[in-house]
Amino acid sequence: MNKADSLVFKALQKAIAEDKVHICLINSKINVPGSPVYNPWEVLLPILCPVLLGLLIIWLVGILWGLVVMIAGIMLSSNFVKKKMEQRLWERAKEMLIRDYASCCDLWSFGGIVLIKTDDKKHGCLAPEGNWKDFVVLHFSDLMTEKSEPSAETENEKAA
Repeated sequence: MNKADSLVFKALQKAIAEDKVHICLINSKINVPGSPVYNPWEVLLPILCPVLLGLLIIWLVGILWGLVVMIAGIMLSSNFVKKKMEQRLWERAKEMLIRDYASCCDLWSFGGIVLIKTDDKKHGCLAPEGNWKDFVVLHFSDLMTEKSEPSAETENEKAA
């Protein structure tokens, strides 16, 4: 990573921290095996638990109650648990995107991420087709400046 890439990446981190960029995920592309943020248990457990519980109820009580428990469990899972899992996927993707430059590039090359300007929703960048570096330079060049703190020698020179 060269100095220019470092500045662009730091600008992306600042833009995300200051909520100038919104991160959207395309779940059908990013939540698949092989993705750096994929967790198979988050896909499997929301359906597996109601089914296993329903089978247990079928075995203990009867078919009708077991099927009712299965259907109710799957409906609850698809309406409530799914939203929580999507939020966790988004948090993992965001954390990986801002962790370091290499992680950001790996996730971007996999695809399924969209960066959108918060104040102007018409401007966005889709991974992996779009170039996130160009997007950051074009829209957030003001965040690319490195602000160095004045040293004690410079302050003494100003005072004299």
